[in-house]
Amino acid sequence: MIRISSAAVTLLSLLFALATPVSAETPALDEARTLVSKAHLGANLPAIALSTAQGTVTYSVIASRLGAAEAKRVMSDEIQTLLPKYQPEWDENLARAYEKSFSQQELASLVSDGPASQYVEKVKAQQVTLGENMRSMSEPIVVALVTEALKVTQDQNAQ
Repeated sequence: MIRISSAAVTLLSLLFALATPVSAETPALDEARTLVSKAHLGANLPAIALSTAQGTVTYSVIASRLGAAEAKRVMSDEIQTLLPKYQPEWDENLARAYEKSFSQQELASLVSDGPASQYVEKVKAQQVTLGENMRSMSEPIVVALVTEALKVTQDQNAQ
């Protein structure tokens, strides 16, 4: 029979605890979520998705069948239909990107003071960083949304 010392058990417990991912809910993240919601910061998802879709071969095929204006309209409509499925994760990632760049105090000021906040200039200065964080976290969301919207649009408009 193998005996495990209490120190080994303690060490294993500690390693297990450190390896288990924990979703830390911080006051800064709560403020960031409020900011994203209140300021509608995630409202650009449909435009990003449409722009991404328009760069695909599938969209070109749809546009050749329907014409440019109708393809844009039906694609935009399908993206809007799918938004409830993708928008929450997009907004959460946006909140996490803001949490990485701003303190709880800064975020609270942005929430309460809006454009009058003393941290508006910092937001402008952090746009590149925020964009890079969003791109790295949220590219799969855009790809999934665009892929699903293109498939549905193509299936509905196949000749």
